[in-house]
Amino acid sequence: MELRLSYTAASTYERCPLAYRFQYVDGLEVPPSPYLSFGRSLHAALEWFYGRDVPEPPSLEELLTRLEECWESEGYADEEEERSFLSHAREVLESFYLRNRDHFRLPVAVEQRFEIPMDGYLLTGVIDRVDRHPDGSYEVIDYKTNRRLPELRRLREDLQLPIYQMACRELWGITPAKLTFYYLLINQRFTTSPRDEDSLLDVRARLSRVAEGIRAGKFPPNPNPLRPPCPFTDVCPTRTSAGDLREELESRRRALLERRRNLDRLIQELERQLLELDPEFLSREDGE
Repeated sequence: MELRLSYTAASTYERCPLAYRFQYVDGLEVPPSPYLSFGRSLHAALEWFYGRDVPEPPSLEELLTRLEECWESEGYADEEEERSFLSHAREVLESFYLRNRDHFRLPVAVEQRFEIPMDGYLLTGVIDRVDRHPDGSYEVIDYKTNRRLPELRRLREDLQLPIYQMACRELWGITPAKLTFYYLLINQRFTTSPRDEDSLLDVRARLSRVAEGIRAGKFPPNPNPLRPPCPFTDVCPTRTSAGDLREELESRRRALLERRRNLDRLIQELERQLLELDPEFLSREDGE
């Protein structure tokens, strides 16, 4: 099977090859969290906001109604926490709307998917938005829900915008004049110029090293206490410091069994909902 490599997958491997294996090879799910659901909900609302057929923005009320319609409820500790996040999402979208309403225009593309054949792998991804400005230039925009702007060094080393620059060349034969991260929570943009050819060659080399490591089955753990919490800490072999191999293996086994029980509960809930919609669902499934 051909290796498919997205920005998220590549950055996961660079951060910790074992985390990549857990997610993309072993198929362990990233546990739901308020921040993931919050971010996806904002992205979905803005996809609707710009994915229109007429060059006039919807009203703020329509945008906020759309947010509630596409709101994801997974991962919140309770209803109170979810209401707090939803209220914050409404504030974020209102600030975004007031800043962008007066110069609204239809983008060239919204949620544009791409697949680029590379050297031994397929580079994939989704571009949030591509704008064409009155002077004929193009701008790639990716929405972020970070609480603060990352360090400038990290932003300049990030692979995402250069990957999108390469995708624009493959999809439309254009080089965007601007590559932008739009930080929704603080309503600020971080914009860079397109990479030159030497810089793009470096990006391709980084991606090739990632692909080579994955194909070679190199998945060493790379724990770093300075990074955000890893979603696979419960099954990571580096999480115990006692040096007792039996204790470590039993702990990881218990964590995997708990993940399986949680997955079984989710499957049962989905089957219950499907049976309410279609009482013959399970009988047809068994007969296939």
